[in-house]
Formats: sequence, C-alpha cells, structure tokens
Amino acid sequence: MHPHLFTLPWGTEVNAYGTLIMIGGLLCLPMTAWDARKRGIPRERRLSFLVDLWLVIVVGAFFGGRLLHVLTVPGVYAEDPTKLIAVDSTGFVFFGSLLAVAGGWIWVARRYGLNVGSVWDMGLTWLPLGHAAGRFGCFLAGCCWGGVHTGGRGLRFGPDSLVVLTSGAPVVGGGDTLTTLPLHPTQLYEAFGLLALLGMAWAIRVRRGVEPPWRMASRYAVGYGVLRALVEVFRGDASRGFLFEFTAPALSRALSLPPAHPLLLSISQITALGMIALGAWGLWKTRQAPDIEA
Repeated sequence: MHPHLFTLPWGTEVNAYGTLIMIGGLLCLPMTAWDARKRGIPRERRLSFLVDLWLVIVVGAFFGGRLLHVLTVPGVYAEDPTKLIAVDSTGFVFFGSLLAVAGGWIWVARRYGLNVGSVWDMGLTWLPLGHAAGRFGCFLAGCCWGGVHTGGRGLRFGPDSLVVLTSGAPVVGGGDTLTTLPLHPTQLYEAFGLLALLGMAWAIRVRRGVEPPWRMASRYAVGYGVLRALVEVFRGDASRGFLFEFTAPALSRALSLPPAHPLLLSISQITALGMIALGAWGLWKTRQAPDIEA
C-alpha cells in the first residue's frame, strides 16, 4: 500500500487519500461544465458557478465526513483532539460528506437563482467519478477494508496501512514483512461499481438530455444505495456500527467470508436502504406521462 504518494523536496509527505479526492473533484469539472452549458447557465456566470460547486464538494466532503465520524467514535477524538484536522490518521464517513455537500448545493442553487433539484442532478450525475477516486485513495491508505477472504484470493495490507495500525484485521509476520491475512478489497469493489454507475448516468444524460429536476439525483440515490448495501456485506471494519448482526454461515462461506462474519445490518446499510426508497419515490414522482396518440 502507498498511504503517501510522494515526498516533496522540503520533506512534506503528500497523502494518497486527500490527493486523489482533489484530483477526482477536478476531473468532474469538465463534465459538469458541459452539463451546466446544456442547462442554460449563462457563460459569464458559469465559471464562478463551477468553482463554487467544486469548493462545496471539497469542503463539505471533509467537514461533513469528519463530523459524522466524530459522532460515530467520539472517544478517539476525545483522547487526541488533533485528529479532528488530520487528513490521513483517522476516518471519514461518506454519508456525512454527502449530506454536507448536498446542503452546500442548496446554497449554490439559491446564489445563482437555480432550481435545487437541477443543481443536485448536475452534481450527483458526475459525483461518482470523484467518489471512485476517493475509494482508490482508501485502497492505498488501507482503510474501509473488507473481511477476511477465506478463499485466499484477497489482498494483503502492509504495516503502514490503517487496517494494521488500528488492529482491524488479523495479521501475520512481523516488522517490514507484517501483513494482514488476505482481505476482500471492498475499496476496489466500490470504486469499480461507482465507475459503472458513472457510465450509466453519462449514457442516460447524453441520450435523454435535460430531464425534470430531481430525476438524475433519484437515479443516483437508487444506484449508489444498491451498490453500498451490497459492498457492506463484504466490509470488515466494524467502526461503522450495526443495528443488529445477522450471520448466515452457509452464505458467508459461499461468499468467501468467515462463517461468523456479519452480513446485516450495519448503519451504512440502513442508510443505503433509505437512499433506495427515497430514490425510488423520486423516480415515481418525476415520471413523465406517456404520450397519447390522437
């Protein structure tokens, strides 16, 4: 793993997670600019609109994700308050980031006199790209890890990874050769799922053009909700918490997981199911009546 991408000449280490999130956000800008033009945002205001949209994503992702993580594991931050501003020594919760970003987009919509649903449609159509980049950053940092891969075909994380530093999974070896047992690379499962979600959203956006407000946002809610609920089955980090733990040894073995691995029901799964329900309701409300032939 490479939690730090490289070291600057003056000795500062550039961490993988934060850098990839920033790059992912920047990669979203050209597509969002195209979308903004198609939606009729005036050229003279388009650049400032995109800058505000991007700043909301970056700032909201950090503070919203950190705040929800603090509420999840407050003891960690009470012991060491400096972790509140650390980028790669502790965690973030994506749903907290999403909530903060969505709230920021309400401000963006009001500032530019736009429909809130249209701004959310623009942002959530392309957000999976930035989110996928963040999950690749998680993979490099060794956070958001999966359960033990009992088939032995998982990936091992080294001594500098967060999963090892936080004793999140069984390890073997010692010193520089210390690694976890093979784990399900849930970071990559989600990253590639997000890229697939991006491809589907892009195809729909190009084919159908500008649709009624909230429709693309509703598709995102359903798509990401399904993806997250499935990926959570393989997750091995318990910090996200469970409403209750349901195990099914036969199914776990079929999925190359330990028999006692909990498959349901994490707090993140509950949130994902709520997203699916909300997205399905949004798709139903924004459906277009079929054309009636004379």
